[in-house]
Amino acid sequence: MLVSVKDSISSWFRIEGRGISGYAFIIHRLTGIVLTAYIFLHLAFLTSLTEGESAYTSLIEKTVNIRFLPFDILLIGVTIYHSLNGLRLVIAEFFVTRYHRELFVIFIIVGVVIWIFTSYLLYRFVVV
Repeated sequence: MLVSVKDSISSWFRIEGRGISGYAFIIHRLTGIVLTAYIFLHLAFLTSLTEGESAYTSLIEKTVNIRFLPFDILLIGVTIYHSLNGLRLVIAEFFVTRYHRELFVIFIIVGVVIWIFTSYLLYRFVVV
């Protein structure tokens, strides 16, 4: 039986019947998509360097302000979640195989603490 692309992609995000690892998997996929889109956007910004330093500086002045701060804070959260969940997966696969839920909760708590701290530092950098 052939599975369509639409069905295979939609199965990534199916919620029913999943445990905490399933939810972590869904969020990991979503954050991976967001980070991939950000990388392309970042590369597009860097191409402004080919137009000279003044064009790049102008672009940076437009984006480093209070209007972009919520997006930067969300990007930090996405990056922290994706990296810590990836680390959790490596630990779960190679070292500890039965404590998936506990590792997930520990990494979420650590991630929230790191996110709050880095968001505060970013706020101080942008606003002050």
